[in-house]
Amino acid sequence: MAIFSLLLSGCSLPFLKKKKAALQIEASPQATVFLNGEHVGQTPFFNDQLKAGEYNLKLVPETKDKPFLNWEGIIKLNPGIMTVVKRKLATSEDQVSGYVLTLEPIDDKQEAKISLISTPDSAVVNLDGEPKGFTPLVLDNIVEGERLLSLSSPGFQEETVKAKTAKGYKLMINVQLGRTGTAGGKEKQAKEATPSSSQASPSAKLKTSQEASSGGEMAKPYVKIKETPTGWLNVRSQPSTAKKEETILGKIDPGEVYKFIKANETGWYKIEYQEGKEGWISGKYAQLYR
Repeated sequence: MAIFSLLLSGCSLPFLKKKKAALQIEASPQATVFLNGEHVGQTPFFNDQLKAGEYNLKLVPETKDKPFLNWEGIIKLNPGIMTVVKRKLATSEDQVSGYVLTLEPIDDKQEAKISLISTPDSAVVNLDGEPKGFTPLVLDNIVEGERLLSLSSPGFQEETVKAKTAKGYKLMINVQLGRTGTAGGKEKQAKEATPSSSQASPSAKLKTSQEASSGGEMAKPYVKIKETPTGWLNVRSQPSTAKKEETILGKIDPGEVYKFIKANETGWYKIEYQEGKEGWISGKYAQLYR
């Protein structure tokens, strides 16, 4: 019985018989595939005649050019479901990236859902170009069909996933983000925190209240700014980085405390950054106290 079609790199995967499970694996560089310790082939790998259940999957890079690390993990194969594994192997654990996709049935047969988890967590999630929040995250009432998701986090390479949602199922996405190299990592980390040339210099950061400048007590609710990759945090006119520098009102320091106004559904906080002035900051870099 056909129940699931997943899109990967623009290719539609075949439908499966109900009692069998399918597994597709892509790896870069090419790797030898082991399931429960048994050698079953090389990547790209595909098998649609597997028994449903949990498997220990191990990928062993075949290249001798660099000391690429093996990758190993537990995957669950569901009957009638295609599970997709994609891995970009690396010479260090924190630079390995990729994802695992599968489907799980839900009670409501007229609804489609998406569940996302990531390593590291608190990654920013965009669905079809729209921000949806931070991982771990469950998205309800998703329109059935082809979806494009991206996950990003400062200091890590962005991962993009193309898949199809289906009514009556939750699309399960487990993403591992690879850390960027030294130069790339600094550029990525600075994306949220670096002001434009027209903004204040690092020595002229915003000071908004007695609490921010002297560390006094503030009535709840308030936010305390966490450490950031660049040592400051942008305050923006809108809860988005879509317009980049044009939305930046100024910047604030880690450890400072500001009056909390409200939060939106995508994880941004509105604060009073100066007396009588409000702006948005990324909730990833602020601790909320209510």
